[in-house]
Amino acid sequence: MVAEGVSGTLARAVLIGAGQIARQHLGCLESIPGVEIAAVCDLSPSVARAAAERHRAKTWFTDYKLMLAEVRPDVVHVTTPPTSHFRLAMDSLAMDAHVIVEKPATITLAEVEQLLARASDRRRMLLEDYNYLYSAATLEIRRLIESGELGAVVHVDVAICLNILGPEGFADPNSPHPCLTMAGGAIADFLPHLASLAHCFIGPHVRAEAIWRKRSNTILPYDEFRAMVDGERATASLSFSSAAQPDAFWLRVYGERVLASANLFEKRFTTERLRPGPKPLQPLRNGLEEGRAIRNAAVGTLWRKFRGGPGSYDGLYELLRRTYRALGTTEAMPVSAQQVLEVNRLVDALKPVRQA
Repeated sequence: MVAEGVSGTLARAVLIGAGQIARQHLGCLESIPGVEIAAVCDLSPSVARAAAERHRAKTWFTDYKLMLAEVRPDVVHVTTPPTSHFRLAMDSLAMDAHVIVEKPATITLAEVEQLLARASDRRRMLLEDYNYLYSAATLEIRRLIESGELGAVVHVDVAICLNILGPEGFADPNSPHPCLTMAGGAIADFLPHLASLAHCFIGPHVRAEAIWRKRSNTILPYDEFRAMVDGERATASLSFSSAAQPDAFWLRVYGERVLASANLFEKRFTTERLRPGPKPLQPLRNGLEEGRAIRNAAVGTLWRKFRGGPGSYDGLYELLRRTYRALGTTEAMPVSAQQVLEVNRLVDALKPVRQA
């Protein structure tokens, strides 16, 4: 683990790959007391320099091996395209750094297993970014379960509706996205979000069946995905749709006493529950409460757009705060090695057998 030094610095963090998601990692690191952004690395000198200047990193590099050797960081954030994750994470672990890697952690389950084994051998942490586990709404659902208010979980539905078909998404034929080389194509980039949320509520999977479809005339191998998962504690349905609109990320947890629903893109959280009194009045009371929650969420979403901040990445900020706190204490990691392994086993079970 990382011990706090005389300077008060809890950890020296570096980041490899200064693209869009890297901005969220760097913005969060700036807000964590005791964390020093020691360096930023990107193949583009201008991108690396700009990210370092914007987020007050001490220096920048275009060669990650040189950065690891010179800086000797405590924690490495790997935020490059998925096809490069395995090599970068393995080299970082070899330098005795903890590794926080963006999803998908690797292209294959075998590579994840190798990384976890290397991390264990060197007594280091390997954490895959399951940031939606720590979104405010997800944490509230987990609280309802832990308190007994929701009752036992019966079923979970996780659904992403997101238009990824345009050139601004993953379907630009003039600049093929690196994710398109993965089994499942662009949708594979989102599978860890779906799988980690399902795993959180139903436990390790026992069986999983998936359907992959292609509706669009684009370079994407698939643009629709549906799956059913039988877990140790409950069942789950998972889906990704490039055609269904508007964009949303729905999480619905069906309990014995409460149905909890959240749109994780908008911070919208509602519940329907059994209530005392005449049964015919329950839909009215649930509806009134749902209306208030939807109105408040809509206003809050608009306000956050003006105010700035993490936005829909609030879960990433919370996950990283907990991770760095655990590195400096005896607290358990917010995402365990066993959890990473079990989520990736589910992801592997959901992948298409062959490309369409």
